[in-house]
Amino acid sequence: MPPVPSQRLSTLFIPMLIVALLAGAIMGTLGGALLVLPDILAGSGDPEGFSAWGGPVGYALMPIIYSTVCGTFLGLIPGTGSFIALSIQDRKRPASLGNQQAMAAGAGSAIAGILPAFFVVWIIGEQLPGSLVIGAVFIVACFVIALLALKGILRDIDKRDVVIRQAF
Repeated sequence: MPPVPSQRLSTLFIPMLIVALLAGAIMGTLGGALLVLPDILAGSGDPEGFSAWGGPVGYALMPIIYSTVCGTFLGLIPGTGSFIALSIQDRKRPASLGNQQAMAAGAGSAIAGILPAFFVVWIIGEQLPGSLVIGAVFIVACFVIALLALKGILRDIDKRDVVIRQAF
């Protein structure tokens, strides 16, 4: 596969914003479901335990909705970090290949992902021995999502440009 050329930052802003919001919503939904799952399993034999949230469906649904909204906004933090890293790279030495842009976006997202990782570790709590591991996995997930998302965005933009050039 031939290397994908880099793109201007103005071309990448809106697609990166949309991907950051979607990735944050998906990660928030998964996180909320994982936080609610032990409570649902523990209280599955007690129907009175779910009465505060409107039954088992409401008990599971409300925290997942809250975590989806929170995750959407928390997804903006790594997304902003990746865009800032691309801006710094563009000022110092503009990338000639899309892989260089994707690596910069991944690194910026991982660095900015430290702040939401602290939030995730705080939400999970200290009682879970693996909460620091989960925070580290969150930072790695920020890197991988930003890297793969920007590679996909660059490929789509390149395919679109090829189709436009062939049309004229």
